[in-house]
Parts: sequence; C-alpha cells; structure tokens
Amino acid sequence: MEVLIISTAFSKIRFRSFFGWMLLGYIVVYVIPWVFISDKQLESDVFTVISESLVFFAFPLLWLYYKSRKNNVKFQSYYTKPSKFDWKLVIIATVMGMIFSFGISTVEFYAVSFIIPDLVLDTLNELNVIDHSTIWMTLFTIISVSVYAPIMEETIFRGFFLHRMSRKWSIKRAMIVSSILFGLGHANIIGAAVFGIVMCLLYIKTRSLLMPMIVHALNNFSLSIFDIVSSSKGGMPEPVNLADIRSLTDLWIGVVLTIIGLLWIVPFVYKNWKVIEVKGLPQLDSVYEEEPEKEQIQSQVLIAEKYMAIELPDEIVNQLHLEEEDYVTLKMEGDKLIVTKSRKEEMQSKIS
Repeated sequence: MEVLIISTAFSKIRFRSFFGWMLLGYIVVYVIPWVFISDKQLESDVFTVISESLVFFAFPLLWLYYKSRKNNVKFQSYYTKPSKFDWKLVIIATVMGMIFSFGISTVEFYAVSFIIPDLVLDTLNELNVIDHSTIWMTLFTIISVSVYAPIMEETIFRGFFLHRMSRKWSIKRAMIVSSILFGLGHANIIGAAVFGIVMCLLYIKTRSLLMPMIVHALNNFSLSIFDIVSSSKGGMPEPVNLADIRSLTDLWIGVVLTIIGLLWIVPFVYKNWKVIEVKGLPQLDSVYEEEPEKEQIQSQVLIAEKYMAIELPDEIVNQLHLEEEDYVTLKMEGDKLIVTKSRKEEMQSKIS
C-alpha cells in the first residue's frame, strides 16, 4: 500500500493577512514616528537602518514564522539543506541570469522610453543599488541588498507565495503568478520575473530554498560591487537622459546579451518545466509529528460508508503511480490530507 500525505496548512494562511501585516508595519515604522520625531532624526542613518531592517526583513519573516507554527509548519524546514550543493549550477545560474538581466533591462527601458519617457527617466535617475552618502550606509546597503533581500524575498516569494498559490492553482500557474509579482517589485520587471521563474525551478529541482538564496545573494552582491567600482572611478554619475536610453548601440548590445542569457535559461526552464508536476513542491516538516503508522491509516481509511469518483492533481497521480481504475482512500489528520492507494480487491469487496 502506498500513502501520500499532503499538508493543507497553506490553505489556511491568507494573502490578505500578509499584506495587512506589512501595511501595519509600515504605519508603525514610518507614519507614527513622523508625528513624534523631527525631520532631522527621520533622515538620520540610524533611523534608516532600523526602519528598513524592520519593514523589509524582520516583519515579513516574523509574520511567516508565526503563521507557519500556528498551522503546524516548521519554519526551519524552509531552509532544509539540499542533498548536495551544486556549485556549478549556482555559478552558471548567477552568471547567465545577470547577463540576461543586463540585456533585457536595456531592451525594456529602450521600448518603454517611447511610451512613458518621464517615468523611465525618473526611475533610472533615482535607482541606486548602494547608498554612498556615508561609509556606514554603504556597508548597510551592501548587507541589505546581498543578505536581507535574498533571504526575505526567497522565503516569501518562493517559500510562502509559491506554496500558497499552489494550494489554489496548479504549481505551474503559481510559479508564473508569484514570479510576475516578484517582477513588479523591481525596476527591471521582465528580467526579475524571469529570474523568479528560474528561482522557482531551482527550488523545486534542489528541494531547498538555500540554493536560490545563494544565487540571489551572489547576483545582488555582484551588482553592489559593480555599483561601488563605477562610483569610485567616475564619482557622481551624470543624470540619465533620453539619448542615453535610446542609444542604438546600447540597444544592440542589450539584444545580444539577452540572447546569450536565453541560451542557458530556455533549456533550463524547458527541461525542468516538464517534471514540475511529477516532483511537486518540497514537503515542509510539521511542528508536531502526529502521523499515525501506515497500518493504522489503512485500517481507519478503508472503513468508509460512501464511495465516489474523484479527480486528483497530477502530482498525486504520478507520485502514487495511479491508473484510471485504481482506488484511493482519503482521510484528514489535523492539517494533513492522507491519500492512500488501496488494493482493488479489498475495495471491491467492501463496495459489494
């Protein structure tokens, strides 16, 4: 007898709860102090470090920690160590992802500059990877970009969003929607969305969030170093103008870099996209282990008064090797749905 246990915890953790918590955190950290603290204090490095650390790192992770434990999901299982660290894959994903990102951002900003030029100019002129105002802010923004962002974004987008959306839709649709949301939070929307899909596949392939976190961290750290080196050589950069954005030379360089990046991204996505439903999302551990023995599951689940035809997700069908006329039994155990492949003879005898 084969048994598959599916956690239903993510059907109880709501998106509105997350966004409501983030809104509350923003009000507490930024709006309330604005009433009681002077402008000089609000603009200080200390306030910036504390406020950004709370809102963009501590608050979302604390919310997920609380919600996970409340719904019997062990928070540490988001960071399960992979069976092996494929450093070759990490380096290739980082390098090719950056090449594609540089290329597609150039193409993207070139095209959009003809539609909403003022918005593109404002975005690029205000887009600073590293804050060079003081040495402390430089160090903080490097840590924020290279450590805070990879941990928080991978935990929330690939840990929570992907699992939650997969409870509502298919895994593939959840990957696409969560990656689009991830892209909308960045200036380079297309590049970030594609990066999000690659990180989803890397998570499913390696069964660990640590792998996409490492790629994400290396990607952001490389951008930080590039920003620092550029600033140290040329001082304060000149404001971007439309002529810069619409340079045909830069456009063709962007097209070439985009194609080079796609030479790795497309085969990687295609190869892993085909086995998503078979592999399924990594199983997260429970806080309280209450799984009964298989014999107990069998004796309890097989005793049923009603029988019906049901359509199961491809993930379950593939994992249990089900065929069209096979029988399964279902049972709820706390926040888990236990799907058991039953012997045809036993079920037919009970039905008769």
